[in-house]
Amino acid sequence: MEESHIDKRLVVTAAVDVITGNVDLLSEILLRLPARSLIKFSLVCKLWFSIISSMQFRVSHCRTLAFSSAPTPSGIYFYNCLTNLQKVESLPLTDNVTSLPPLQFLEVAANIGDGIKVTQSCNGLLMCVISTKTEVSELKLGIVYNPAKNEYHKLPNPYVMYYEVVYGYSLIFDPSEPPYYKALCIKRLGTTFKGHFFGTSDYEVSVYVPGNKSWRSCCRFSPPYGMRFDSGVFWNGGIHWTGEYSSVYFDAKSEEVVVKNMPPRPQGYCSEKVRYFGEWGGHLHLIQVQSLYAKKFNVLELDKNTWKWSVKYRVHLARLISAFPEIVKQTSYGAQYAFSILSVIRGESEEDSVLLLTIPGKVVAYNLVLKTAKVVRELPGEIGDTLRFNHVCAYQYAESLIPVKDWTIRPK
Repeated sequence: MEESHIDKRLVVTAAVDVITGNVDLLSEILLRLPARSLIKFSLVCKLWFSIISSMQFRVSHCRTLAFSSAPTPSGIYFYNCLTNLQKVESLPLTDNVTSLPPLQFLEVAANIGDGIKVTQSCNGLLMCVISTKTEVSELKLGIVYNPAKNEYHKLPNPYVMYYEVVYGYSLIFDPSEPPYYKALCIKRLGTTFKGHFFGTSDYEVSVYVPGNKSWRSCCRFSPPYGMRFDSGVFWNGGIHWTGEYSSVYFDAKSEEVVVKNMPPRPQGYCSEKVRYFGEWGGHLHLIQVQSLYAKKFNVLELDKNTWKWSVKYRVHLARLISAFPEIVKQTSYGAQYAFSILSVIRGESEEDSVLLLTIPGKVVAYNLVLKTAKVVRELPGEIGDTLRFNHVCAYQYAESLIPVKDWTIRPK
């Protein structure tokens, strides 16, 4: 019996030696592991580090996981939009993720120029913008950042002439299709006279692909009134931006801009009706409100085939307010409700879909079907006070090894 046990151990040891000594076989096994595991395994030995850190492996890993399953966010970063990135909070959303990586580069870059902001998350990558004010205008430069690897790439300067105005940057990243990610820059063209800017009605979309040294002018269009291009959402093969009355869609393949109508605006005195616009699990959601502090609203979803918005969930926060009365704030204008929407999260089943909210001192998951709520995180006093109302920016986090700068893939 003892000899049989020893023999089995020798067989296992021999098999391990074969696998660890065969680079191709080891690579095939590692390709099927999640990014968070590979980041740890890269510290095992020099061979594993060499395999996992290679450009070829990182791109192949991203594509392998994309074809096997859709990328699922494992957490959310959120912070007060009015304070840049001085106090970034994070919230893991899966049981196998206990904490999110700190935004090390962004915390340092927050002191550059007039500050840095995250404007979009896309399948594990963050689009960030550094703003610097000059005597003539405000310069905005883009940065693509991978928090899992703490790698960043400063995008080329898109300004051809100093009087151009950049309104925003966006990120298109589909792991299953080359060139893996594109950066977009949306700017308004115009001229200056005696130090004053006179903009035309023409906006230009420029495209940057990793490995290039400059932007490529793509297309021009005249946007509808009230559009905002500072934060786009990647969904269904393109970038979507919203305004109060219209939306704009940039198709990644055709590189054309299409203008769409927004759903009818809810009646009410609030001028800014859009309270939330985001994607989760292949679903694009929109929340419009009658007033900034409305406790009753609908969650709309856009159909991929018909391009029509329909009501997916009807929300009434009466039960939530009853359970957490600290949400109610009495003002000279009447009762106001102190909450911010972080995300609409679609579960594997409808009963698992929740609305993630911040309320004073807490992060709460409100079940959109069962109408129940539970606290998922307590917030420190000073943090909770700054996240009460509609000044919260929230961005998904997903582990990814995708490189953001050196895109020279050498043959094996």
